[in-house]
Amino acid sequence: MSVSIVANIKKIALEKNLTIKQIGKESGVGENAIYRWDKQNPNLSSLKKVSNYLNISIDELLESEKQEV
Repeated sequence: MSVSIVANIKKIALEKNLTIKQIGKESGVGENAIYRWDKQNPNLSSLKKVSNYLNISIDELLESEKQEV
């Protein structure tokens, strides 16, 4: 089973000592919009804003949690 976008953002946020609220505000997407991504797909523009703010690619934002070997 793949990890949801929101779960992946939470993981990345934790690694970068950020909150979803900070990411939403600073990226211009909004905290509530990010949480809605659990139920509906985000648009490309919003994904780009969040990935730019986090300084990662959209692919990294969407990728499922990697299994450790």
